[in-house]
Amino acid sequence: MKTRLLAGLALVVGLAGPAAAEPATIFAAASTSRALDAALAAYSGDVVASYASSGTLARQIEQGAPVDLFLSANPRWMDHLVEAGLVRAEDVRPYLSNRLVLIAPAAAAALPLEAEAIAERLDGERLAVADPEHAPVGRYSQQSLQALGLWSVVEPALARTQDTNATVALVARGEAVLGLCYRTDALDVPGIQVLAELPADSHPPIVYPLAPVEGAPEVAGARDLLAFLQSAEARAILADYGFLVPGSGGS
Repeated sequence: MKTRLLAGLALVVGLAGPAAAEPATIFAAASTSRALDAALAAYSGDVVASYASSGTLARQIEQGAPVDLFLSANPRWMDHLVEAGLVRAEDVRPYLSNRLVLIAPAAAAALPLEAEAIAERLDGERLAVADPEHAPVGRYSQQSLQALGLWSVVEPALARTQDTNATVALVARGEAVLGLCYRTDALDVPGIQVLAELPADSHPPIVYPLAPVEGAPEVAGARDLLAFLQSAEARAILADYGFLVPGSGGS
C-alpha cells in the first residue's frame, strides 16, 4: 500500500510538471532599503528583499531562515556567519561604504560637534540612535562619539531604536531633538536636516560586505542576482542614493 501511494504521488507530481522557481531572496541592512529597492526595480529577475538591522538578520539566517544573499552593514555580522559555517569567507566581498551624520528636525538651529553645545541641546531631550548591540550604525556612532569625547554627554539621553530607519522617523516626528544615522538615510527625507558629518577617522571604516549564504535555496537565482548587484547599472543606482560604491564613480 505504501509503495503504491508513493508511486501515485510521483505520477501526480510528474503530470503537474516542474515547480516554478522561487524568487531569489536577499537579507539586507535596513540602511540600504531605499537604494537597494531602487536597484532591484531595474533587475529582470524575481527577488524578495527583507530589511532589518544586520544583527537581527544574521541571527535569522543562523536560525535557518531561507535566504540566498546577505548584505550586512558591517563585517562583524558577516564574520559571525562565516564562523557559524553559513557563509564561506572566500565569497565575502566589500560592496558599499557610507558616512555618519548628526541629524535634527528641519527647523532646528545649527549645532557644532562640541560637548557644551550638545549637552545644552539635549537638556531634558533625547538623541535617537540604533542600538549599538544590534545595529552597526549604532556601533559606529558609539565608537565615533567616544573618540570625539562626546559619548558621556549623549549616553544618558539615548533613545535606542531598532534600526537606522526608526532613528530617522523619530527625529522627523520631533520625538528626538538629535539623531545619528548614515548619510544615505538623511538624503531627501522630509522633516530632517543634517547638522554635521562625523569625522571618518573617528570610527572604523564603514564597510557593507555582500556574500551568498551557504546552501542558498535558490542557487541559480542567487547567482543571477549577485551578478546584477555587481554590475555597473546597479552600482550607479546605489551611488545615486549617496552610497560610496567602488567602480561607480561614487567612491
